Amino acid sequence: MTPHPPAGIEIELAPGTYFVDSTIQLVQGGNWHTTIPLTIRTSGQAHAVIHGGRSIPLEKVQPITDRNFLAGLEPRVRSRVRMLDLKGLGITDLGHLRPMGFSRPFGVAWLEPFFNGIPGTVARWPNDSMMLIGRLIDSGSVPRWGDTSHRGGVFTYEGTDRPSRWRNAADAWIAGYFMWGYADDAVPLKSIDTTERKITTAMSTVYGFGTGKAYRAFYAYNIPEEIDTPGEYYLDHARQILYFLPPARLKTLELSILETPLMAMEGVSNIRVEGLDFTCSRGMGLYMERTTHVRIDHCDFYNLGMMAVSMGKGVTPTDDMVHPGNGTPASRIVGSIVPYVYEHSTFDRQGGTDNGFQNCRVFRTGAGGIFFTGGNRLTLEPGNSYVRNCYVSDYNRIEKSYRPGIWVSGVGNRISNCEVANGPAMGILLHGNDHIVEYNNVHDMALAVDDMGAFYHGRDPSERGNIVRYNYFHHIGGKHKTEAVYHDDGECGTTVYGNVFYKAGTVAGFIGGGRDNHYANNIFISTKYASHIDNRLANWAKAMLDSNGLFRKRLNAVGYNKPPYSVRYPHLKDYFEDEPAVPKRDTFTNNILVRIRQITEGKKNGYLLRTRTSS
Repeated sequence: MTPHPPAGIEIELAPGTYFVDSTIQLVQGGNWHTTIPLTIRTSGQAHAVIHGGRSIPLEKVQPITDRNFLAGLEPRVRSRVRMLDLKGLGITDLGHLRPMGFSRPFGVAWLEPFFNGIPGTVARWPNDSMMLIGRLIDSGSVPRWGDTSHRGGVFTYEGTDRPSRWRNAADAWIAGYFMWGYADDAVPLKSIDTTERKITTAMSTVYGFGTGKAYRAFYAYNIPEEIDTPGEYYLDHARQILYFLPPARLKTLELSILETPLMAMEGVSNIRVEGLDFTCSRGMGLYMERTTHVRIDHCDFYNLGMMAVSMGKGVTPTDDMVHPGNGTPASRIVGSIVPYVYEHSTFDRQGGTDNGFQNCRVFRTGAGGIFFTGGNRLTLEPGNSYVRNCYVSDYNRIEKSYRPGIWVSGVGNRISNCEVANGPAMGILLHGNDHIVEYNNVHDMALAVDDMGAFYHGRDPSERGNIVRYNYFHHIGGKHKTEAVYHDDGECGTTVYGNVFYKAGTVAGFIGGGRDNHYANNIFISTKYASHIDNRLANWAKAMLDSNGLFRKRLNAVGYNKPPYSVRYPHLKDYFEDEPAVPKRDTFTNNILVRIRQITEGKKNGYLLRTRTSS
């Protein structure tokens, strides 16, 4: 550590790997004075690596001698599957599988192996696809509609006898899209009747189980007999052994251990972190709360169990927020620090102001990329925080629903010049006001979902003043209905201009019942529909407008009909008096359309179409 007053202090780390078994903490009133600038950087061209796990000597990897275990494997892989005695290595905390998906809280991962730097996959079937849910016998209880009895679902599978090979199906889990294509989930099994081809789950899922849609499908995992592809593994908790099929040439084997963040900053200012890697952890890379003038520059975040970065106050969910169904306590599932589920919180003033993430890479993370916030939603004071020139890809290895590549909330923050790619669901999730999303390359998104956008926000008409401009949205969607920009369930007041949409899902710009959204000077190419608008608030979503409904609560929470909201957004103060079920003042002007099947999908309901077309 070299002092350089008054410029501050620099800590230089030599290139190499630094194994940590607890969080590196920078905390106000603790180990750092907030007024003295601090820089933590690597001292050479190569990065210094902050590592939350163990590097395992390859001589510890052994062939399997248990004939009973080998008998359960496919003959073609029996001689290649290997084992690792975790107890012999002093590793006794293997973590636990847990329920995860739509409307469930964030949580830490279990012990994960990384083979040659690539995350392993819990042994599953099918390996790279899903099975359709067959005949529905019992949808299970549906917590979304008030049934919290936690009754599991019962359904059949068809066309295969594969589960007959599984010796202990009660240890298996299933994951997939059980009712709606935007709501994935993962739950343990209670039983499998291989004679009737019937599956019974040990717990419910938020919307219950359904059938009859192409996206209502599942895969099964945590099945030792399904170790048949390089990188697949199974953790035997009772015997504390890791079984796995290694790649053809295994050069390195790492195991994730640490559950808390690799680094945490709370209540500090004027800190710069540059040229570090954050890797091999069951939790997140960096946690930040109440920080100011912090810069994270040229850092890489990868092979993490949760997200790369989370900014904002952490919470521990109560028992009614998570129901494991397998005897695992909620505190064990969630860990000590998880971020707010912003959809359910009106404010988040814990992020601080003027924090920046730039020139960073995020890839192979478990539950999202960079989650940042700042500003004050009561006063509309901007946070002036940003994510700039970052690469975010392959960030949903474990959790998928509402775990985006970049999540911005608060007021007056910016996402710019980023590439966000390769996600099964959304790439950018926005909550709050007066944000700018610009000059980003968003592609290969929403690959596995239905009714989901690469850019998404929704369900709060007070969230206005946001701008989406000069972005390139392309190659969006898989085989289901998807959108490039999705203003869901009454979202209002967003301006979308100067963007290029190419092969941008089923609908490029989707307005779900909101108002005051404006599309201008965009280019739409080779997309089925350029736009969509509907009046859902007059139909199936009308309960949101009830006197004690969601919109009344969220608008009242920010004082929508008085300053600063009534001044900043003049139409908002009369929201409930101005036919709120009708999507008003949405415009689509001066756009160029090339090879578009139709300008708009659905009823226009006052949608103003002044469009320049080209073919």
